[in-house]
Amino acid sequence: MAKYLNTIFLSIGLKSIVIPNRVHSLLKCNYSLNPEKCHSNSINQNENDLIKIKHQRLLKIAIIGVPNAGKSSIINSIVQRNICPYSCKVHTTRSSVRAVRTVGDTQLVFLDTPGLVDSTEITKYNLEKTFANDSVNSIEEADIIGVIHDVSNRFTRNRLDPKVLRLLHLYPNKDSFLVLNKVSLYSNKLRKLIMNTDLLKSKSYLLDLARSLTCYKHHNIHIPKPYTTTSEETKTHESLKIQERELEKTVKQSIGWENFKDVFMVSAIHSLGSSDIEDYLLQKSKPSPWMFSKDVLTDKEDHKLVLHMIDSILYDYLPNEVPYNLEVEMEYYEVSQEGNIHIVVLIHCNTPRIEKLVMGKKGSRIRNIAKKAEQHLRNLFLTDVFLKMVVTDKPKYSVQQMTDNLT
Repeated sequence: MAKYLNTIFLSIGLKSIVIPNRVHSLLKCNYSLNPEKCHSNSINQNENDLIKIKHQRLLKIAIIGVPNAGKSSIINSIVQRNICPYSCKVHTTRSSVRAVRTVGDTQLVFLDTPGLVDSTEITKYNLEKTFANDSVNSIEEADIIGVIHDVSNRFTRNRLDPKVLRLLHLYPNKDSFLVLNKVSLYSNKLRKLIMNTDLLKSKSYLLDLARSLTCYKHHNIHIPKPYTTTSEETKTHESLKIQERELEKTVKQSIGWENFKDVFMVSAIHSLGSSDIEDYLLQKSKPSPWMFSKDVLTDKEDHKLVLHMIDSILYDYLPNEVPYNLEVEMEYYEVSQEGNIHIVVLIHCNTPRIEKLVMGKKGSRIRNIAKKAEQHLRNLFLTDVFLKMVVTDKPKYSVQQMTDNLT
């Protein structure tokens, strides 16, 4: 049985609908993989517009890293809006998302990818099969690669993940930069460990780590306040296919990548150091027509952003692997004439036991989830959002089958 919140909504007996009465989209232009075709339909542009296009600059950035390294948080910090979903659990990002930051005549397009995984993780977390190829596709499209590395994890911080190294070895001629994320968490843990409030020791640790992960080949390291201190060899390979065995052997013997062009120390959750990355990327941009119009923030449709955002809240509020086995479906989406957004979503659970777990005692858990999601959506769309959640133990296909029978 479906549990209804706030008001009775006859959602199970209705067809899933999306009714955009009024355009209220963060994406306001057609997306094109080929930026040179982006303005092909603008035949009636005046000379001033054509001059502006000639002065436009563009940079596409593939952001890669292991799950929960902070890829989405860093992009959100630069874009200044929570476009990319994130949570405390791994695999919050389930598909590639493009986030856009336009400054002056320059447009930065971030290609946020799911965390790098192997076949075991894909099965364990019920992940989409596209996970294996999303990072490769993004790198091939991008002009530069950003590697996000979590320095707060004491088990993995001393070397780059083999899956990251493999991709870097596959694309040795592609420019790349390293971002050491969560430096504030690392410093806090370190201060507790050494019982010393002086940041100098944590700076020394971070600098040594940065040098190690760049194979001691790089000296241009950007450190945000309050971590600032006063104080390339580039191997070229003609892109013949590297044999997998040789690549695995190379990766096993490596702990870092010597071809990083720059290194940044960042605490994305506190917006420390993200402006340094933005300035660096703006300087790396190249003359090219924009892929999106100036007011666009992402290539995702509004209702998909809503579903991704709700997924991320479920990951934070539900225990263990429960959220990975839920299906969230858009039942109703409407933008009023005043610009307010009204949403109803279905949360499909595998079993009645999972349904009770999602609902919580007297529906308290799902109410908290709905309240939190509503708040996040208001911050995202900068307008009033009214969200209702319907939890059911009926699988998605059975609801659809019931709807078809009614029609």
